[in-house]
Amino acid sequence: MASPDVTEKESQDELETTPETILRVSDLTKKFGDFTAVDHINFEIHKGEVFGLLGHNGAGKTTTVNMLAGLKLPTEGTATISGFDIRKSPLDARMRIGFLPDNPGNYLHLTAKQNLEFFAELSDLKKDEASKRIAELLELVGLTEWRDKKVGVFSRGMKQRLGLAQSLMRDPDMLFLDEPTLGIDPEGTRQMRGLIKKLAGEGKGILICSHLLTEVSRICKTIAIMRHGKIIIMGTIPELRKKLGLGDDIDLEEIFIQVHEGE
Repeated sequence: MASPDVTEKESQDELETTPETILRVSDLTKKFGDFTAVDHINFEIHKGEVFGLLGHNGAGKTTTVNMLAGLKLPTEGTATISGFDIRKSPLDARMRIGFLPDNPGNYLHLTAKQNLEFFAELSDLKKDEASKRIAELLELVGLTEWRDKKVGVFSRGMKQRLGLAQSLMRDPDMLFLDEPTLGIDPEGTRQMRGLIKKLAGEGKGILICSHLLTEVSRICKTIAIMRHGKIIIMGTIPELRKKLGLGDDIDLEEIFIQVHEGE
């Protein structure tokens, strides 16, 4: 299931997509009293696109994802997911997303299969449909041979892949992945990267929040950098270099540093 490492250009070419919009964010804002955590941000994610949302701790990334995933209500603005407004039609919007937090809610005393059965029940899948879906997802994330093992013995990478399977139970159009490769060994990281590319290739929209800039540069087509709740700059890596007047040899880490130094 792992894919060989690819160059930045090859990774971007692999994820070229049609411009069908899955997620449209319009002036999305979240205030906590006098503090503005997310300040009128706007962006789109298209079918098959992997979008990276970057920023230091406190930049507003997690609050943004929590609003899009239906965990927090926006103060102003809105977003649509597959055409459903997160404020006007929250249940319809939520049915079309999958969310993998940085610490997946695995039940360590249950097996991988039992964990997925629980999430299938929460997703209102019928028993026959659930059984088929669980088998498909275990195969997709490479855990078929571990289906009857308790999750407590899994590595972090395996738990992340099981969490990804849980987020895919409803076959969502849009995935939100918070630090999907943090704390995973190199082989586990490679496997997760391959899974994300495969899902994008199948047409899903994917938003990744991460501090691992090398991984983001390998897998994300479009990148937005947040600071103090605002999106400071957005585009492909070549576009970011051009906007900042940087050379073709400058990597994402240096771009990130330049943006924050400029601020």
